[in-house]
Amino acid sequence: MKTGIFAVRLAAYPMAMAMSLSCGPGFAQSKADSTPLPGVLISATGVQQPLADVLSSVSVITRADILRSQAQSLAEVLQGEAGFEFARNGGPGAVTSFFLRGQDSINTAIVVDGVRAPVDQIGSLLVIDIPLQQIERIEILRGNASALYGDAAVGGVISITTVSGTGAAQAAGALTLGARNTRELQVGYAADMDGVRLILSAGQSASDGFSAMNTQKNTSANPDKDGFSSRFVALSLAKKQTADLSYGLRYQASNSSADYDDAWGVPTDINVFKKDTSNLSAYVRNAWSTDWTSTVQVSVAKLRYEDSQNGVLYTAGDWSYKNGVSTGTQRELRWANDYQWAANTLLHGGLAHFDASYSGQGDAAYEMRKTGRALYAGLTHTVEAWTLQANARADTLTTDKPSAGTAATNTQAINSSLLGLGYRLGGAWRFNASLSTGFRAPTAYEVAATPAVRAEIHRSQELGLVYAHADTYARLAYFDTHTDDAINSDGGWPEKYANVGQVQNKGLEAALKTQVAGNAVSLTLVSQDPQNLSTGQRLARRARTYASLDVSRNVAGLEIGTKMVAADERKNSDYDKVMLPGYTLWSFYASKVLDAGWTLRARIDNAFDRQYELASGYNTPGVGAFVTLQYQPK
Repeated sequence: MKTGIFAVRLAAYPMAMAMSLSCGPGFAQSKADSTPLPGVLISATGVQQPLADVLSSVSVITRADILRSQAQSLAEVLQGEAGFEFARNGGPGAVTSFFLRGQDSINTAIVVDGVRAPVDQIGSLLVIDIPLQQIERIEILRGNASALYGDAAVGGVISITTVSGTGAAQAAGALTLGARNTRELQVGYAADMDGVRLILSAGQSASDGFSAMNTQKNTSANPDKDGFSSRFVALSLAKKQTADLSYGLRYQASNSSADYDDAWGVPTDINVFKKDTSNLSAYVRNAWSTDWTSTVQVSVAKLRYEDSQNGVLYTAGDWSYKNGVSTGTQRELRWANDYQWAANTLLHGGLAHFDASYSGQGDAAYEMRKTGRALYAGLTHTVEAWTLQANARADTLTTDKPSAGTAATNTQAINSSLLGLGYRLGGAWRFNASLSTGFRAPTAYEVAATPAVRAEIHRSQELGLVYAHADTYARLAYFDTHTDDAINSDGGWPEKYANVGQVQNKGLEAALKTQVAGNAVSLTLVSQDPQNLSTGQRLARRARTYASLDVSRNVAGLEIGTKMVAADERKNSDYDKVMLPGYTLWSFYASKVLDAGWTLRARIDNAFDRQYELASGYNTPGVGAFVTLQYQPK
């Protein structure tokens, strides 16, 4: 199975209610301190549900957690969460792969405000660069969720809710300076105008970076620093017309430029990858009765990639096997419904349709179109100490080549299911179990290379024990996911694919959030066995054991903390025998509320300057100090 060389991939569309379609740099409603049992969740069933009652394995990252971490990217915010691993080819802005529950990076879904994040022709996830200032909350749903979210949601779902805010007009912003000449500036404004909630935000960031590649291992790579820069703008409008009717509009656009190294070039080459993305979505939500709520949502996303060497875009015939320009457009329409059938029975379901087109110009030129539709339904029912969750979904996806030439049409009709059962053992203890099936359809690129390739089929099971009481939440889960018809690459050129693989990952996953002697403590530990059963090899860039520890407390108005993340050795690639050594990283952070909404934050990353690799031959950040001055009105 091809893994790790591309950013997180997915295709198609989610099953989730449209949530608040708003965004901003810091209009958070969160309190300054974290809460181990935060509110309600939506990602696990598609409807609101208390964390203590959720059958699936879910963790929550609040706005306060994000601010406390002072992370620079979504990957760094998620690092240390149970079931989550990532690999990166260099520093921030470089190609990044997400792994949930040990699944291939393409088998993860990300949802933003109820909308499935757009992807490119190889399924690479675009929202991986979402500015953290826009995020209010992240829900990480681990395990097979295709019955809720469709294609590629096998490892799990990362559900992001953007900042909404309430109340009077206010401005907010933040300035960060730090190591490697890092500088970030974000500003925003929120106001209620004649019943319309407006949120506007913008920002830019840049870093001189460091050489993406280790030139002692890759002597042809340029040893100079590989910098990164980005800019974004976001606008949200939301209106509650009546007690039953509300609607809104959300727009986001960003562009970035990242220098990178090429192991097959010459040491003087300057390689630059530029990315422009935009996303426009709108929703209308109406309560037809006290029992029935319906939401219609439409979105349009666009992307443009430019890949150049020494200021010249890659073109056909240069034997680079790259495309100088890649473009894509994705349109999606969803209709979601929730019906309270009885006091202890909730039904939900709906329809979804999407249409995406992709093209590339260069040695790996392509022109592809992908369309899909889905019908889904779910039930959540409680009887005394028992809770039942049942979900079913039918997807049909078609990928074809609209231009003249070799036919490349591929249609997949696949059903997914999930059955979960929970039982309250008494007190704060609960036992959960689930069985599920899911799939990952071939990407447009895979179909273009091999039109007959079929979808991967996944079967999962999970047993869990949960303790939830006061400020303590603990979960222990055993999971097992088996993949048939795994799509494997032959590694050649032109690249071909075949359904010849079998993959399995099983293991134990533990997570704890609690308070100990005035300290907020978060601990995770995962032991797993990710295997390609067809080859007998470990899956690339996934550890068998990894863990994290985060401890913080308030001392005389100063919040201080430390975070440790650790992982054992990992296999670098399916195509070599290189083993990446294990590592342990420590970071320290602190924040101080100054006055009138001002907060000063500081952190030290990789405090002991450990040398480690997330991908063989690529460098990782050394020790670095960063300072942030934030303005957030009370």
